[in-house]
Amino acid sequence: MNELCRTIAFFYSQVDIFCIIIMAILLYTTLIDVDRNSFRYSEMNTIVAVIIFCLVDILWVLIYEGVLPRTVFTRTLSNALLYCSMNACSFSVFYLLEESLKTVSPIKNINKEFLFVPFFMMMLIPLATPFTGIMFSINADGSFKRGPLYIPYIVMIFANLVPTEIRAVVLSLRRENELHKGQCLMIAVNAIPVFAGGIAHFFFNELPSIAAGISVSVLLFYILHMRGQVSLDSLTGINNRKQGEKFFLRNIQNINMQESPSSGSLYLFIADLNKFKSINDTYGHSEGDNALVITAEALRDACSFYADKCMLCRFGGDEFVIGGMFDGNKAADYFCEMIGDCLAKKCSKKNLPYNITLSIGYERYNPEFRTLKNLLAAADKKMYEQKRLHSKAKN
Repeated sequence: MNELCRTIAFFYSQVDIFCIIIMAILLYTTLIDVDRNSFRYSEMNTIVAVIIFCLVDILWVLIYEGVLPRTVFTRTLSNALLYCSMNACSFSVFYLLEESLKTVSPIKNINKEFLFVPFFMMMLIPLATPFTGIMFSINADGSFKRGPLYIPYIVMIFANLVPTEIRAVVLSLRRENELHKGQCLMIAVNAIPVFAGGIAHFFFNELPSIAAGISVSVLLFYILHMRGQVSLDSLTGINNRKQGEKFFLRNIQNINMQESPSSGSLYLFIADLNKFKSINDTYGHSEGDNALVITAEALRDACSFYADKCMLCRFGGDEFVIGGMFDGNKAADYFCEMIGDCLAKKCSKKNLPYNITLSIGYERYNPEFRTLKNLLAAADKKMYEQKRLHSKAKN
């Protein structure tokens, strides 16, 4: 029996060690990456939380199987640490989910600072358990006995992920943008291994299911982030030209195959910064980059009002392209006005030494264009007409 316990502890620990190795590799690649943003920091926090949990999990199984001294004190301590680290993993995954949704959600994200209160309360419950027995107790023979708060505590650990998961599913159903739809679905799927690991742990606590589940989830997040880096513009964080072309080509193909027109028409908007060269020449290229980022933020704000039918991308330089389904030119004109208002508000908040304005041209697609190149040329022509009018007005 003693040999069997050692064998179980060995294989259990092997899974945890494998998870630690995977997480250590991801942590190393994250640390050497020059990109530093809130998602990256959340990713690093989650990886560290998983590594700590796996180390505690190894300690737990070695004590549980009697490889290390199995006393009431060691069993109580290992269980308290296990549920504290499990709670830390759950909250770090929640943060990672929220950061992932930032890139695709027009809805204001949850103020995560307020969640520190329930997080610390959840940490206190297992730490107070040795004195209260409210969550679990260890009998004299070292056996585990569930307390009145054991089941509610386990449920609460994983329940905080549910609202974000629901948001991800709803957003995936509303998105026209293939990239954003795929991201939302991936975010929704990513937490499934965490839930599966938690359920398996509840019924079979001798399986290292939580460590494996959370590790798989973090690995999926890492893959999703790397996929996003290929699809997003590195400076502004919006879709790159490749994604924009895929959006238009898919919609153009669908329209060309239709026997009768559907509700709403496909519009292509081209927005180009006015006097962008003078910003670079006067204030430097770093300030020119800042102007592009501010413009992208304003365009994203405007598109958020049409989140279910708009796609925004940077085509190159100071040129941005928006695709969307609109009910006629009147709606398209109103959208252009909204872009100008969003940009003016954004600039006023930034207190810039220069003014950022856009010349916008748009064109509605019809089967006579046949290709994206023709549609783009027609919208580009109208954009340069607006640019000439803007130049004349300044003179």
